[in-house]
Amino acid sequence: MSQISDQLCCIVPAAGIGERMLAERPKQYLPFRSTTILDHTLRRLLSSDLIDKIILVLNKNDTYWPQSSFAKHSKITVVEGGDERADSVLKGLIKAEQLYGDTSWLLVHDAARPCILKADIERLIKVTFLNQQGAILATPIHDTVKEYIEDGVTKTLPRSKLWRALTPQLFRVEELKKALLTAQNKAVLVTDEANAIEINGGFVHLVEGRHDNLKVTTPADLLLADFYVEQQERIECE
Repeated sequence: MSQISDQLCCIVPAAGIGERMLAERPKQYLPFRSTTILDHTLRRLLSSDLIDKIILVLNKNDTYWPQSSFAKHSKITVVEGGDERADSVLKGLIKAEQLYGDTSWLLVHDAARPCILKADIERLIKVTFLNQQGAILATPIHDTVKEYIEDGVTKTLPRSKLWRALTPQLFRVEELKKALLTAQNKAVLVTDEANAIEINGGFVHLVEGRHDNLKVTTPADLLLADFYVEQQERIECE
């Protein structure tokens, strides 16, 4: 990546069923601001001209996607996902490798983060270009954080060193693929792409993102995400 590429793709793993939402459908298809969470997320990603293609990874039994307003979008390619998030990202990586080669860079973004802004996406890409190192959006933690040990015993962690990982996360195809396969071979369940890179001894650069880049996990998160987007849109109109 000697320059910001117009061939940057983004994997969006959306094969999960979102059990914690206690809903009748996967959370990415829940109604959200006149559309769905997934459609709103895709619209935000496609707002950046630096994203050439989205590789959307769906459950093999998904019956909701054909109803999406993006189902026939020329920049979206659909592949079948796996049992875990990491499995789905690997499926997306294989497709990205076929399309762009193993030395290309790619983003991975959660389907359930509809509040992501174009400015954050492009800042992450530009910082990665400047440093030539994989990077993720993250926010510093300001709350006091406790580690639960056992039997009610806790330990206070130094929050000055703690950041909350967000997405998108941006790595080279070959590096991320190797890291995910290593974690898979070690039977380690990774929580995000950066976790896999770290397990494989790689370096992850942190790029400060917005606190409102929320991941919708519970019903309360859905209400909060709606509020955040409303505020974002109000500021854009001022």
